[in-house]
Amino acid sequence: MKFTLVALSAIVVAEGALTDTSDIYAQPPSTLKGCECKGECSTSGLFQCNVAPLCSVKSKDCQSGTAQWSITKGYYDYCSFEHYKKYEDLPAAKKKDVVMAHVNEDKVSGEYPAIVKVLTGILGESVMVSFDASADVFPQERKKYIHSVGVTGGIRFDSNGKHAYKGLFEGAEHGILRLSSAKDPKGVGAAPGMGIKFFRDGRPSANFVAMYSLDGQPCADRDFFQHDWSNHIALTDNFGLKIIAAKFWQASYCPLMVGLSDLVTSANGTQGEFPFKLSFSSLVKSDCDCNDYAECLQKLITHLPVGTKLFEVRAQEAPNAPEEIIGHITITDAMTTSKFGDEELFFKHQHMEDDYALRTDWLAKIDRKTQCGMSCTGTKAPTIDQGCSSPFNSTMRQDDVVV
Repeated sequence: MKFTLVALSAIVVAEGALTDTSDIYAQPPSTLKGCECKGECSTSGLFQCNVAPLCSVKSKDCQSGTAQWSITKGYYDYCSFEHYKKYEDLPAAKKKDVVMAHVNEDKVSGEYPAIVKVLTGILGESVMVSFDASADVFPQERKKYIHSVGVTGGIRFDSNGKHAYKGLFEGAEHGILRLSSAKDPKGVGAAPGMGIKFFRDGRPSANFVAMYSLDGQPCADRDFFQHDWSNHIALTDNFGLKIIAAKFWQASYCPLMVGLSDLVTSANGTQGEFPFKLSFSSLVKSDCDCNDYAECLQKLITHLPVGTKLFEVRAQEAPNAPEEIIGHITITDAMTTSKFGDEELFFKHQHMEDDYALRTDWLAKIDRKTQCGMSCTGTKAPTIDQGCSSPFNSTMRQDDVVV
């Protein structure tokens, strides 16, 4: 397998705890075995190559078993960030109001870290947290290495009613959109993308991310929305991305896609119809000079006033099926630069394996190596114990489907 894998999950690794967000998340970390942490959760290269955060625990006797032991940590267990019930029990409209209040608190933008810090920083973090944590802000302090600077505002999804998809695809009033470039555009061009969050009454939000390309677009492509975006992206041959590529398979065996099935899950767990892929075609244009990203963001704010129909949304029912228009995304709350949006707002990623587990027939219709980035794509995501097992060796052949 070629060393060209990179995770879609890399496009939004949101973070930080610079303001008081206890109204959104004030849940102490749990652990997989139900232990009580006696210190902070952190990753370590000594424990499955930084695959998941862990903590030293107060007692080896936990709710679901005995904690593991090491010389450096003593008794420990891997951390689990469950949803904060006090916040999640609120109506969707109220949760959106709470989050948007934080978005509008401080309109100073974050900043892009140096490229060397991007590489070393991501390798030292847990990508699994982006898939497994249940929160609208990052539940532990992190540094945002990718998509570090952008604009955030409110949205809704208006369905055209001409499709069979259920849940939020039938219409979603209370959403948040964050637009940003995956990398600093200066001199090289922007890599536009977005995180979308739809709030739900009495339970955690549904989220997904989308972009045009991990490589981005050249400076000559001055429209921020020049290309269509999708929750599926293509392989990259970029050298810098290859360096960090080996990290992101720790979270998913299909890291070039994020799943959509959570958007159609009802409060009682009933699963509705959902599409294989979404595409977003912008209905507006916004000039983005790669050498003046601050002005680029200001133009996004100017060109996307409340009421703007931003995207035509198209869905692909199954691999190789034609795309069909299912609705539009409309701006409902003014876009703004935001320190909270840049440094703390979190868009959870759904494993594509979740979708494949519900639609196993899709696996037979894709080229796993080309479309997922890995030939071992299946219905189950990697476990923590597989964190240091390289996927780039002879044990992962094209017919080695993980089930």
